[in-house]
Amino acid sequence: MMGVGSRRDCDQVIASGRVAVDGRTVREPGTQVIPGKTRVSVDGSPLARPPRPMVLVLNKPAGYVTTAEDESGRPTVLDLCRSFARGRRLFPVGRLDVNTTGVILLTNDGILCYRLSHPRFGIPRVYVARVRGEMDEQRLRRLSRMARLEHRAGIGERPPVELLKELGKESILRITLYEGRNRQVRKMCESVGLRIVHLKRVQFGPISARGLPPGAFRPLEPREIRSLRKVVSD
Repeated sequence: MMGVGSRRDCDQVIASGRVAVDGRTVREPGTQVIPGKTRVSVDGSPLARPPRPMVLVLNKPAGYVTTAEDESGRPTVLDLCRSFARGRRLFPVGRLDVNTTGVILLTNDGILCYRLSHPRFGIPRVYVARVRGEMDEQRLRRLSRMARLEHRAGIGERPPVELLKELGKESILRITLYEGRNRQVRKMCESVGLRIVHLKRVQFGPISARGLPPGAFRPLEPREIRSLRKVVSD
């Protein structure tokens, strides 16, 4: 409960009859409320309304880590939008390693952040990788097989790994995954003898960073937030 205590503390407060919802005392911890509409009070004092939900899409440049703080003092993705957030506590949705660029979402909505990150919801993450090494049909099949095994979720009509372009000793691949495991794309490519030259995430679920230069961000429009909530609805 907002600012009252831990979940266990809040359960005790509710069970003791100290909480009222829309003027009616409740004793069941599972009582449903609608943020911003339902009036909740403790010991007669209304709880402050939660901050308005905010979701940003950021085109992450290389050299930034996707954590709120870094023990080594490296710049974080939050440094790029801290002034705009105006004190709101934002969380990165999932992670991109320090050298990977592209789409990262940031939000102050803890439930949405959790659902977008959890593999149970199977949110597609689309990457474009420039790799060095001989690319042939066998390697492509092996990568696609690994992608299918990794996420263990249904795949749409497009193959999980596509060869977009061949550039002599290098190739451009489009890779779609449904989990955000640590260095997953890099490990897959390395396992078939390919070295990643550059890796960029171009899409997270229905959201892309199209039109945003590296380091730039924008708040999502209401329709985009609705689309995100839709893909993680039970």
